[in-house]
Amino acid sequence: MRWAILVLALTGACAQAPPPEAPPWAAYQNPQRVVIEGYDGDAMEPFLSRDGEFLFFNNSNEPGEQTDLHWAARIDDLTFRYRGPAQGVNSAALDGVATMSADGRLCFISPRSYEETMSTVFCGDWDGGAVSSAALQRDVSVRVRGRVVFDVEISADGGALIVADGAFRGGAVPASADLRFAAWRDGAFHLSPENEATFAALNTEALEYAAALSVDERTIAFTRAEGRAPFIRTSIWIARRDAPEAPFGAPVRIAAIAGGVVEGPTFSPDDDAIYYHRKVDDMFSIWRVSR
Repeated sequence: MRWAILVLALTGACAQAPPPEAPPWAAYQNPQRVVIEGYDGDAMEPFLSRDGEFLFFNNSNEPGEQTDLHWAARIDDLTFRYRGPAQGVNSAALDGVATMSADGRLCFISPRSYEETMSTVFCGDWDGGAVSSAALQRDVSVRVRGRVVFDVEISADGGALIVADGAFRGGAVPASADLRFAAWRDGAFHLSPENEATFAALNTEALEYAAALSVDERTIAFTRAEGRAPFIRTSIWIARRDAPEAPFGAPVRIAAIAGGVVEGPTFSPDDDAIYYHRKVDDMFSIWRVSR
């Protein structure tokens, strides 16, 4: 559930020196646009299923739009066939940012009951184009008015969530946003303050959100937004760690992902490609870089 932002184009005299060469695990290149056959609307917040067969996304989240979750089936790495809106998840409110474990636990963001619950994360079971038993995960949120979890990523084994916890103080852009950890316990997800060190090298005074976790949980990609509206710059970063329980190390910006608004990474099953959304000519579409 990202916000609508304007991006300052840094060109000419404002151009910066090229970044240092990335380590091999961060050396993604060759941006290519993804085609969703049978769909011609905005495509945002991509999530590629852990087997690579399904692409989830939502349409535009601009004010006034009816934002819903959609899905498509893989033809090849750059081509998917549209299968329609996801059943069992969409409501009259905004519904977006799908993520799914390897065994089919699908989670998403919806503020449909925020006024009553101050919670926004739902999880259910995906099967054949529909989600059943979608349940609100109340303990993923701190439940303080103005604090909103607006992004979510589930681990491949279904045991953990990475959420983006934003503090909103008026307006569409949060005053702060950091990545936080939640664990599956007693049939629901719960924030785990003891795991705050996991993201200590990633969270900054900028806005961090839209995380993607590799299948082995050792690599993370995420979005960082810097600056102040209307001159906010977004970029996608990647970091590694030695073991699934360890904190992530210092992140590296993926230089090949550039040009306008770029957000929302998701890994291919082998980690050799990252999909993300990009705004081109006032329309959001899905793109891919590879190693």
